[in-house]
Amino acid sequence: MDFGLLMELRDHLTIKHHVPGRIRLQFSVALLADPRARRLKGEAGETPPPFIKKTSFNLFQRMAVIEYDPEVVVPEKLHEALTTRDAQRFAELASEFETIITEEA
Repeated sequence: MDFGLLMELRDHLTIKHHVPGRIRLQFSVALLADPRARRLKGEAGETPPPFIKKTSFNLFQRMAVIEYDPEVVVPEKLHEALTTRDAQRFAELASEFETIITEEA
């Protein structure tokens, strides 16, 4: 998973609802036109990390729902990663997520 790309595209995402284990994101129309999003779409075909239970997308509502294992991914850290404006803090969180992905693989 390319966390640097996610950092760049976060401005197009809004958390609409988040409970431990399930996060619903709305993405802006601008994301659909952003050429960097194509790289993210390319990754979507890859096998997700084991802690991702289910994903669903609704293009018309511009919504994505990700169900994950809250025993593996700390919900507060996921929320912070998607909302922080501090690039250093995002890098720290991304590093933690990379470690989780490596350990779970």
